[in-house]
Amino acid sequence: MASYSSGGMPIRIDQQEPTAAGRHPAILLLHGSGGNVSFWFSRIAPQLARLNLGLYAAHYFDRTSTARADLKTILDGYHFPAWQSAIGDAIAYVRSRPFVDPDRIALLGISLGGFLALSYAANAEARFRAVVEISAGTPEDSIAAVRPNFPPTLIVHGNQDTVVPVSMAYQLKELFARQHIPHQAMILPGHGHWFDPPAQLQILTATAGFLATHL
Repeated sequence: MASYSSGGMPIRIDQQEPTAAGRHPAILLLHGSGGNVSFWFSRIAPQLARLNLGLYAAHYFDRTSTARADLKTILDGYHFPAWQSAIGDAIAYVRSRPFVDPDRIALLGISLGGFLALSYAANAEARFRAVVEISAGTPEDSIAAVRPNFPPTLIVHGNQDTVVPVSMAYQLKELFARQHIPHQAMILPGHGHWFDPPAQLQILTATAGFLATHL
């Protein structure tokens, strides 16, 4: 498995690189609190391969030697910034790949990874074409940083989510509407924080379409 360095730590990164000649868009996938990289990578990779998009999934927990994150870990003031730093180094790694167009990068985050993606994209110096967030929301300290130049965003949420309430999806949708930020919201009725196979297919199809439009 490939790796890059962040804060002196080796960070593993799964990758499916474009095979056609030239430079192509790429997506950086950010896993959730369970460190479930392979679950989403294996489902998303075939969809993106058809579009000849690169897919990279950083094991950002390697930065803090974390196996699984609970709320206390996420909010302790150390881990979240360290993971953001690992994500920043992952972005630099992806942009350096020979078949990747460094100006056509998107973030795709699930749950904790979605919070990290939205927080990182709020950085005024960040350059992304799009963000897809699944079962997440914007950290309170990042809301004020959201500006009209925030990347187009696809919001995906189950309306019965008891881990991250669906109100966070509506809050994000309202924030983007006020700032005139291009966005789409996909609220899945009857679904909680996790999704069954038919819903996963819906999400993957919507994600592929959204990225094809904005990348």
